[in-house]
Amino acid sequence: METNGKLCPSSKLSKGAYLLGIKNEENKIDILSEPVKVDGELLEKFNTHDTKAEKALRFTNKCVQSGCKQWTGEKCGVIDNILEKVEEKYIEDNLPDCAIRSTCRWYFQEGASACKVCTLVTTYVEDPTDDKFLTY
Repeated sequence: METNGKLCPSSKLSKGAYLLGIKNEENKIDILSEPVKVDGELLEKFNTHDTKAEKALRFTNKCVQSGCKQWTGEKCGVIDNILEKVEEKYIEDNLPDCAIRSTCRWYFQEGASACKVCTLVTTYVEDPTDDKFLTY
């Protein structure tokens, strides 16, 4: 996957995005060894389900900075929020394998700390009060 800028590691489903990971039985995201481009066929497939794709899948796409409601004016506010709220016992000891780390917005901002909580992030959940695993 090529990019000239930073990638958002928790983007919404859209044509041109890439499937980055899949939620497992422990409600953590298993990061794919290589992201899969969301073409028209995949987009249609993901959109035919009654549930939002972002409940079980994580997508990546270009970081649009000020074009995103999570942009603070200087950086992505999501990773700061996550690092502030996550309980120590859920933080990974090791960095998960990740194909986008070199261009990841969160890694660029917070380094390895971002990677150690990345698998806890779900882009969409039904109950926003359940912050054992974080959403935004």
